[in-house]
Amino acid sequence: MYHVLVVEDEPLIRDAIVEMVHQLEGFKVTGEASGCEEGWRLVQELWPTLLVTDIQLPDADGLELIRRIRESQLPVVSIIVSGHDHFPYAQNAIRLNVSEYLLKPISEQELHAAISRSIGRLETLAEPNRMLVDIQRFIDRMPDCQSVELFEQADRILSAIFGGRSLEPGARISYLRVFLGKLTEYIKTVYPELREAELPDEAGEQMTRKLFHDLLHEWVRRYPQFAGNNMRLVIKRACEFMENNLQEEITLKQMADYSHLSVSYFGVLFKQYTGKSFVNYFNQIRIEKAMELLRNSDRKVYEIAETVGFASLPYFNRVFKQVSSLTPNEYRKSLGL
Repeated sequence: MYHVLVVEDEPLIRDAIVEMVHQLEGFKVTGEASGCEEGWRLVQELWPTLLVTDIQLPDADGLELIRRIRESQLPVVSIIVSGHDHFPYAQNAIRLNVSEYLLKPISEQELHAAISRSIGRLETLAEPNRMLVDIQRFIDRMPDCQSVELFEQADRILSAIFGGRSLEPGARISYLRVFLGKLTEYIKTVYPELREAELPDEAGEQMTRKLFHDLLHEWVRRYPQFAGNNMRLVIKRACEFMENNLQEEITLKQMADYSHLSVSYFGVLFKQYTGKSFVNYFNQIRIEKAMELLRNSDRKVYEIAETVGFASLPYFNRVFKQVSSLTPNEYRKSLGL
């Protein structure tokens, strides 16, 4: 199954692209974003293998997002869907090794054909992508792991990176730095004074393992002291604010500012305490409220969607089904309403 990230600021167009992708067997949209910064954050959290993005976005263009992916040597195939037939855009897309450049409006057949032409590249990126997904899973599970298990799993990931035969030149050090950056960022949530660790280009396997082991020893030493501190109250307060403002378009940055924390620090803390990413948590409490309204009122589905902050009905239906395994109408019928 190939995971897809769709970045498009127009809700109706984004809905259409998502539905087109879902019609293609073997592909699943695991993330949606309306801007470059949100898209970049989701790339580093969801690790998709395929990116479908517009060029013109509110905060920066889609080419900037692709440039960051290329500079980090991440295993992502990119398809651009643009309303602009400007030669300089196409030139930059070619320079960034974009797989396809499609002009709006696009049909389902056009998008499916473009994705099908990219299958060969996607297949070559499967192993590197698994490494990044394993890194993310390791980071997410750190608070629940015993120390012996932590070291064993970290060593397994490092062995996979050093032994990866399908990695492009330079990709190995890039993946090691992704792992190191995420590990350092996570440990800083419990020990903000931690010094930044650096991994030289020429670092060998033995030096690298020692660096990671030293960081994990710091985590094992510091985490028990941290687990009960007042950061729980900071996240609890943020969750209460979200619950009281379901109709608003609240972003991760807004909540970080509200909590007087950096975006990266807040994001890591939030996931550590709630067990979910910011977007997934906000969507879940919105859907839980929607389920309550479906049970206790005769309001129409689109009215309930608007009440809990979804401007797009198709997007509401998709998220509702992700959370409850049913569409809103199916949920109502299951209750005999």
